[in-house]
Amino acid sequence: MSAEESITNATEEQTDQATTQNPATDAGKTYTEAEVQQMINEQVSGLKNKVEELLGEKKTVAQKAKELEEEQQRAQEERMKEKQQFKELYEKEQQAKQELAEKFETFQQRIQRQEMQSASQSIASELTRDSARAELLTEKAMQYATYNDDSVSFELGGVPVDREKLVEHLKEKYPFLADGSGATGGGASGSQNGGAVSNKSFAEMTGAELSQLRAEDPSEYQRLRNEYYGQ
Repeated sequence: MSAEESITNATEEQTDQATTQNPATDAGKTYTEAEVQQMINEQVSGLKNKVEELLGEKKTVAQKAKELEEEQQRAQEERMKEKQQFKELYEKEQQAKQELAEKFETFQQRIQRQEMQSASQSIASELTRDSARAELLTEKAMQYATYNDDSVSFELGGVPVDREKLVEHLKEKYPFLADGSGATGGGASGSQNGGAVSNKSFAEMTGAELSQLRAEDPSEYQRLRNEYYGQ
């Protein structure tokens, strides 16, 4: 029963009592006007007290309901706050993991490239003692280098080959870069007196001449190189 219904019932109850105790209907007894007024005042006072009691109970219930609602709201806010903090912490953790993975991948790729370059330089040094030719041969060998199973390997046309096979391939494809191939033309034996460097083709130049041309005229060196490789 609600507080409003309790107040209504109490009022009706007091009214019924007042009617029951009406002096006009009280058999065999006569009341003075003052006594009647006193009886009415007592009944009205009791009714007021009852109403105030019920109103107090209503206020108490309403206050408790409000406090409960506020407590639930605070608990909900705390849960949302904790959830947001957990989400932010999780996102930061995932970002840190991603950054670490990217750094590791970059580092691993750098190490792999260094190992492939080292293996290619080793092959180039086997083909020539000339530093300029060796540099070019290293670039060519790198084109066939790959990294599998934590080690460097080489492929020709997608087919794995051993070191010796690649060395033979480079000798056949770039004979003018390998020592003792006899394919260096008028500039063989490293002589620079057989004519001006600019009058020779890329294939005719020795490693020293190629190095000299690249240092003195980079654009001409690049032009001859592109012309030779059809670029």
